[in-house]
Parts: sequence; structure tokens; C-alpha cells
Amino acid sequence: MAVVKGLIEVASNAVLDVLVRDVAASEGPARDGWGANVQLLSRPVEVALGGCGAAAAYILGRLGQRVSLNTNLGADSWGQLLSSWLRQAGVETRPSSFGDTAVHLIQLSPEGKRQSFYFTGEKVVWECSLEGAAPEWYLAAGYGKVDAVDLEKLGRVFAQLRHLGTRVMFDPGPWFKGRVAGPDMLRLWSQVDCLVATEEEFQVWHPAGDTQSLAAQLLDFGPAQVVVKRGKQGAVCASVADVAVLPTTPVEGANTVGAGDTFNGRLVCGLCRGEGLEEAVRAALQLATQAVRHGRGVLGALG
Repeated sequence: MAVVKGLIEVASNAVLDVLVRDVAASEGPARDGWGANVQLLSRPVEVALGGCGAAAAYILGRLGQRVSLNTNLGADSWGQLLSSWLRQAGVETRPSSFGDTAVHLIQLSPEGKRQSFYFTGEKVVWECSLEGAAPEWYLAAGYGKVDAVDLEKLGRVFAQLRHLGTRVMFDPGPWFKGRVAGPDMLRLWSQVDCLVATEEEFQVWHPAGDTQSLAAQLLDFGPAQVVVKRGKQGAVCASVADVAVLPTTPVEGANTVGAGDTFNGRLVCGLCRGEGLEEAVRAALQLATQAVRHGRGVLGALG
């Protein structure tokens, strides 16, 4: 089976993010009686498309890239809302076999302190990515329900897809920490073409001094390309040819939800379209900064 040129498959979770701002901290148990248990809000409640899979796929679709999504999208009312956003972006999704959609309720106090409530939904079935046509690129990302079994399954999926000619991009995120053995994670990276995560996430698996050394050393585990995301400091990318430090323009006091998924979507899009690694990372930084500036997550990244 030959790969389908220009097709990117994304595999990870889908979440409805609900953001409630300027909520005072709770002072004791809930009380009965109207007014005693109600906080009036000065700002509207915001909802956004979240999840490392759905958010990155949305960006790809909005960029005009052909993209399919393997996710845990539910058939409930929240899932229907997320599905409508994805359809509008041109994302191809499989018929849902899940019941309840993941929902993440985030409360922010006026001082910026955060409290959240997260219903994680059901698990992504990674093997579904082996059904149908093989994509040119496959982007998989960790999420809140992964464990050691997921790592094993991802290893088999990566190996089979790469055997067909698919190139693999993997973002483990923070979710595998404490759930899988370090050697097992490092072994998986030998099945990855482009490895991407934040500096803090990489340090969990391979502690190193400075970021440039970290990026260069990660190449020794097998990936041809490594990208270290550094938030407002930009990113570092490495390949056999070069290690490059790329800055970005900080946006102070902004909502950064969706920035990493926006970055990943634009990065894999650029690589699929033949951009060099440094060029693709620069474009990913620019789009992620735009998403932060607009403050609506991936829904606002492209205006």
C-alpha cells in the first residue's frame, strides 16, 4: 500500500474547553439559598476546541491541508459541537463509537490562579489509524489517559506505518511521566521521524544542561528531527545538519491555551509540504504567537 501524498493523520484526544474568568476562590462548603451560592460573572464564559488531536487537526484543516482525525470524540451534545467545528475546517473524522466527550472546565481567579475540573472521556484507539489509506505524515500526541499499554500500542502503530512509508511526528506531552519506564519511552523514539515536546517534558526522559545540547543529544535516540518548544522564548530545532535557536515575540498576560497544538499543526503541515525544518518551526512559532494574541485557542489562530 502506497502512502497518500498530502494526507496527514492526527491521533490524540478531543476536549471541549470551558473557561470561566474572574471567579473568586471558594470559601467553605456550598450554601443553600439564592445569592448565597451564586457568583455573578463580569466576563462571558468562553468555550474552545481542545485536545491534542482535535486542536492540531483543526489547524491543519484551516490551513487547507487534507487531514484525518483518530480521536475519542463522543456522540453527545458536546461531541456534536466539536464535530461541527472540525467539519467547518474540513477535517475528516471517523464515525464516533464513544459515548461521552471529554470536557475541561477551567476557573481563573482575578489574580490568575487556576483551578480546573477535567472529565477525560474515553481512550483513543490508536490501532484505528492502521485502517484505510496510509498517510504521508502521522502526528500522535499524549493526553490525560495514556499509560504503559498506550506506549506499546503506539510503538506497533509507528512501526507499521513507517514500514508503509509514512513519516511519524510524536509529542509525548507531560502525560506519560510516572506511567511508563524511561527506557521504554526512549526506545519508542527510534520509531519517530520528528520528535517534539517542551523543554521541561524532554528533561523528564533525558536530563541535559542547556537546550541546544538537549536537542542535539535527543537525535541519538533515533529521530531525524527534534524540536524543543520553549514557550515565550521560542524553540530550538535540531537535525544531523544543524541546531538552530529560534526566538519568538512574547505576548505578556495572554491566554496560552492551544498554543502548543497550533505549533504542532503548523509544524507537521510545513514538513508535509516540503519546508525545511527551520522554516517550518519559524512558521509554527508565528502561528502559535498569533493564537496566543487572539486569545481564543486554535479557533482564533487564523482569524
